[in-house]
Order: sequence, then C-alpha cells, then structure tokens
Amino acid sequence: MNQRAHLPIYTKTYDFIKLVYQITRQFKREYKYSLGVELEQIAWQMLDEIIKTNYLSDYLKKDGIKTISALFDRFKIRFRFAFEIDLISDKKFAIVQKNIEEIGKMIGGWLDWAIKQNRIHLKRSGGNLTSAESLQKFVYDN
Repeated sequence: MNQRAHLPIYTKTYDFIKLVYQITRQFKREYKYSLGVELEQIAWQMLDEIIKTNYLSDYLKKDGIKTISALFDRFKIRFRFAFEIDLISDKKFAIVQKNIEEIGKMIGGWLDWAIKQNRIHLKRSGGNLTSAESLQKFVYDN
C-alpha cells in the first residue's frame, strides 16, 4: 500500500477493528458467533477496501471510497442493532460512536477529495480513460 502507515484512515480503522474485537468477545454466546463475527468481518472488509482503493490512481478512487462508505453504513446499522438488544453498554457505545464519527468524517473528506481529482482528470483528458486506466478500473471492479 502506498505509505499505509501515513494514511490516517488506515490507522484509525485498524485501531477501530481492535476495539470491535474487544466488544464482540463480550457478546452473549448466541450473538458472538453471528452478529459479532459479522461486525468483525465488515470492519476487515472496510480495511481491505481502504488498502485496495489506496493503490488506485487518485482520480479512480471515488468508486472504492463509495464501497468503503457502504460497508461503513452496514457496520453502523448492525452495531446500532447490537446496542438496542443490550449487547453493548452505554459507555462502550459512546466510545465506538466517537470512533464512528471520526472515521465517517475521514471517509467523507476522502470522497470529496477523490471527486475533485476525478473532475480534474476528466477535464484534462477530455473525459476519456487511457487503456492502462481502463485496465486498472477493470481490475478494481472485478
């Protein structure tokens, strides 16, 4: 990954995964291996998409960031559900919510930046992708 240690969203998401594991290991057994595992998997998918998206050219990152955002929304819905069925204490929920807000802002800022990069590239190239760019987009999409 291009300087992943310097990518704040990577570091924040990695730390967030550790927090998710601390919380899900305390779930009741009936939820630990279903909802708990699903929360963990979605968090890992987010990190995987962050890594994958970071490899793309700047103006191709928009779609990857949208995928990250969709995964993040899936996580938030399931996490809220876990809270509502009393699997998570108010204190832990507040801690995770703070992290969710910070990561959400990072995703939103990254998406805004990627949209700008996309517009700049399209303006410069007349709206056409080169064959190498098309291949890179195809590889990402598949």
